[in-house]
Amino acid sequence: MRRYWALGTLVAFIVTAGSLVAARQTATKPATAKPVVKKEAKTEKEDDEQEENAGAKKYKIAVQLPAAITTAFKNAYPNATIRGTAKETEGGKTVYEVESIENGKARDFIYSADGTVMEIEEELNPADLPAPVAAGVKKLYPTATIAVAEKLTRGTMIQYELQLKGAAKKSVSLMPDGKPVPPAPVKK
Repeated sequence: MRRYWALGTLVAFIVTAGSLVAARQTATKPATAKPVVKKEAKTEKEDDEQEENAGAKKYKIAVQLPAAITTAFKNAYPNATIRGTAKETEGGKTVYEVESIENGKARDFIYSADGTVMEIEEELNPADLPAPVAAGVKKLYPTATIAVAEKLTRGTMIQYELQLKGAAKKSVSLMPDGKPVPPAPVKK
C-alpha cells in the first residue's frame, strides 16, 4: 500500500512540475496563435461605430464631388480641408458625404447632389457643450466623463452625440435641453 501511495505522490509531483514548466514557457514565449480575424460589420452604421471606437478613422477621396457641392463647401468653409468623400444612397436618393477638418476639429457633411447641406456633424470640446447638455449627462450618468462630443444638425433639429467613459452606457444622444433623444418610431 505504501508503495502505491509513494508512486501516486511521485506521479502527482511530476505532473505538477510539468504544468509549472509549461506555464512558464507559455508566459515567456511570444504568442504563436493565429491572429483573430474580425467579422465584417453587418451594416454601415456598425462599420462607422467600429471606426469611431477605434479612434483612427481612415480618410479617402472615394468619389469626385459634383461642382455644386465643391462650391458650396468652399464658400461656407474656406479654411477647411477635405479629408474624404463618399457617395451613398439614403432613402432612394444619392447623397455625398464630405469629411473635413478645420483648426484640428473634424466636421462631416451630408450633401444632396445640388449642393444643399442635409446634415452636419461637428466635433466639439466637451467643455464647449451647452450647460443643459452637460447637466443632462451628469444627471443621467453621475460618474461618467465625456470622451468625445459631437453636435449633429439635420435641418433645424440639433442633438449632441457623446461617447462616455466610466458609465454603464458607452454613448448617449441628448437634445439641446439635456434630455435623451427619443427613440425613432418603428417602421412597419
